[in-house]
Amino acid sequence: MSQITVSPSNTQFSSQPNETILSAAIRNGINLPHSCQSGVCGSCAAKLISGSIQKSSEYDDYVLSTDEIAAGTILLCCSQADGDVTIDMPSYAGAKAITIRTLPARINNITIHDDVAILTVALPKAPPFKFYAGQYMEILLKDGSRSYSIANASSQTDILEFHVRHRPNGLFSSQLFSGSLKNGSIIRLRGPLGSFYLNEESHKPLILLATGTGFAPIKSILTQLTETQPERHVHFYHGTRFTAGLYDESALQALLTQLPNAQYTPVVSCPDTSWMGATGYVTEQVLRDYADLSAHEVYACGLPDMVRDSKLALTTQAKLPENAFYSDAFTAHI
Repeated sequence: MSQITVSPSNTQFSSQPNETILSAAIRNGINLPHSCQSGVCGSCAAKLISGSIQKSSEYDDYVLSTDEIAAGTILLCCSQADGDVTIDMPSYAGAKAITIRTLPARINNITIHDDVAILTVALPKAPPFKFYAGQYMEILLKDGSRSYSIANASSQTDILEFHVRHRPNGLFSSQLFSGSLKNGSIIRLRGPLGSFYLNEESHKPLILLATGTGFAPIKSILTQLTETQPERHVHFYHGTRFTAGLYDESALQALLTQLPNAQYTPVVSCPDTSWMGATGYVTEQVLRDYADLSAHEVYACGLPDMVRDSKLALTTQAKLPENAFYSDAFTAHI
């Protein structure tokens, strides 16, 4: 057992052998900044002040620069404590961070759009559930758990919406698509988790990128904008292989009508002959539309390759500051 200390908040928790520092923090109900949990996004970067760690992954070979590694920067999702460890993570809010909770939820509705289910669940009325637009929840199952981004605004404290893609033999998705989980069924949730959420202190123009069900946290952010910053300039790009992947268009269009300075560009990489819109990949389309993103912020959610490629392309080719790129990279699990 190792003792982990996070400065400057002076937060302390224990980690078990063969457990990453990030996993230990989450297990102890401490929501350290993170997103993908697989070494792709870099959100859980921290500086090692004292102690030693063992790397559990080589993902950070490209996430962290040589200078960052030399300065002692580590990724908490890829690092296991070798004895007591102290890390510096000024981005962690400490006692001000939203507390992670485990709570029951009752399924309200399941709507199937091709291979995506839009699931809404009702939460206990007290105490009100709090989260930031863009965060995610774990759905706790008998044989494991699955993580899904929240798709509604944080002002809705009594319901949560999730977008679940059907995976063959999926641990959770198969139950939705087979009908074994129905309206009224009770599931257990844990969260909120993740540090991918809207920075409402900023008023910079936004570029929002999503592939597939990465639309879920983007929908949450868009809904939040309608309530808090409706005049903010936003351009949303949704990338999908086929047009059927644009699965929640009516809800999206309803949101866009409330955002007078919003633009929307769907991008289909394998279109049929009837498709008249943008083709290719979302990052390519952004670069066609914007030569200079130096005054923008970008929020990207989707598969790790898209997130990694978008950050590299937009920072090197479109002048986007690296600290203006926010991401939530996820991997597919059955």
